[in-house]
Amino acid sequence: MFHKILLPIDLSDRHGRAVEMAAQLAGQSNGEIILLHVIDVIRGLDADEEKSFYGRLKKLAAAHLEKIGNLVKQKHVPFRQKILLGNRGAETVRYARENAIDLIIVTTPPVDPEQIATGWGSLSCKIGLAAACPVLLVK
Repeated sequence: MFHKILLPIDLSDRHGRAVEMAAQLAGQSNGEIILLHVIDVIRGLDADEEKSFYGRLKKLAAAHLEKIGNLVKQKHVPFRQKILLGNRGAETVRYARENAIDLIIVTTPPVDPEQIATGWGSLSCKIGLAAACPVLLVK
């Protein structure tokens, strides 16, 4: 059912459950996982003018995606990695649309049930609302 699963990854180490879920779903449908990291472009700091700065960020992202990729490899699921520059939410939604992604799986921060409104501004919620394809929020 889900052949192309997009897994947006930041530089944190809190994606274990999302990786597990993506591998399980991709394995059931002979699908693939696309590990995506979007480097936020700092307003006023042009990516072409600051190639060395963004180059260092790309190296950090590549190393982190390699680490996550090793977890996916252990599950024997095909995957690839992609690093983009831009607004994290907008680029994730755009990439999903332009690449016919079937499902986006995002790690979401915990929300306190007593203060539920505090979680509405998270990137995962924004992606969930803006994406054209189904989005699975993993806690």
